Amino acid sequence: MFGFGRKTEQTPLVLASSPGYVAAVQLASRRYRERPALCLAQVSASTAKAGGRLDLAIRQSRLRHVVVWVLLESSEYQFLQTEFPMVPPEELKTAIRWQVKDMLRLPMDKVTLDVAPPIEQTHGMRRPQGYVVAAANDLILERMQQFRAYNASVEVIDVPEMAQRNLADLLEVPDRGTLVLSITHNGCLLTASRDGALYFSRSFDLSLASLASQDAMRRDQFDRLVLELQRSVDVVEHQFSALSASCLWLAPFAYADELLSLLIENLYIPVKPIVLETLFDCSLCPLPAHADHQASIFHALGLALRDVERES
Repeated sequence: MFGFGRKTEQTPLVLASSPGYVAAVQLASRRYRERPALCLAQVSASTAKAGGRLDLAIRQSRLRHVVVWVLLESSEYQFLQTEFPMVPPEELKTAIRWQVKDMLRLPMDKVTLDVAPPIEQTHGMRRPQGYVVAAANDLILERMQQFRAYNASVEVIDVPEMAQRNLADLLEVPDRGTLVLSITHNGCLLTASRDGALYFSRSFDLSLASLASQDAMRRDQFDRLVLELQRSVDVVEHQFSALSASCLWLAPFAYADELLSLLIENLYIPVKPIVLETLFDCSLCPLPAHADHQASIFHALGLALRDVERES
């Protein structure tokens, strides 16, 4: 259902809900020579539940007969790392279901699972590592059916971890890994990837809504985050030596400059801000001006990149 690696021909409308907000993104084309061209980027505030927020976004887009890709909220799925069993590829999903069943929040027969491609085996790893996405069958069915009134079909349901990996591909230095840190209304997410493979993912107990407005309290939150990031970067460097991360990229949000300064001072790898205008051609449609609105569409942009094919 989550469609790892699948390709389609239509340019999709990407919808991403987060607590209090919903984003809609569409690229003008799926192939590009320099930068993906953006033709829709909207963020709306809404107090409705997730399904209602998504419905608001497609109404405001005024699009009909469109293919829809939906990004799940962090509370709507589980993203589990596990050692992959040594079984034939055709038996992998069945074997994985039994392997992760005790980690699932719901009974196994009420959950849809999909498997991300496993990480290549490296020194010290007895089995390939990989990630499993789990979401309730009822939620998947609801998302599949809820846009029928707009003659729109849901083709892909995906998660922020994989969307952030897609954005990392645009930032990647050849033969080096890429770390990306984002803070959105859905939470705080660190990913490490290389050549399209997700090696590491960790969520932190922080979000745009939980960030303190007072400078001293926010600095305390950032100090704790920096400490956890130091530990995570050490884990990545030691556990995945082949990753050879070149840089940590910080996604936009309102206090990104403040956090960026702390990261530069306290991390031993280079840290750089992500400037979305340099990654996307915004001549047809400008990005939202407010940094927190750019944070709201960050993972929607990543999902929109899922099938983009680069041209030399």
